Amino acid sequence: MLLTKHEGETFSNQTVYISGQAFIRCTFVGCTLVLRETVYHLEGCTFERCNWHVDWVLLWGSPESLREIKALVTMIEKAQEQHVNQTEGQDAQAAPPSKSPGPFA
Repeated sequence: MLLTKHEGETFSNQTVYISGQAFIRCTFVGCTLVLRETVYHLEGCTFERCNWHVDWVLLWGSPESLREIKALVTMIEKAQEQHVNQTEGQDAQAAPPSKSPGPFA
């Protein structure tokens, strides 16, 4: 199956169908990402405030099905952690330095 390739693109506030496509170093902001049971490729992408619509049949007794869904969940968790860490870092940089009380406080 040939995948439609997107490289270095930014997707904002839109519905994006992940299935059948390859996304390399793309940025997704406020998107709804739709993933159905077909081939896809995500590499080095960032996700901010995205919702996922996953339509996937997990076959009983199929370790491959479980492995694929676990990999997707792990990727989403990492993306959320990165976003939280970036947000906390920006908040720390934007906060004014705290003043320590002088000796006569």
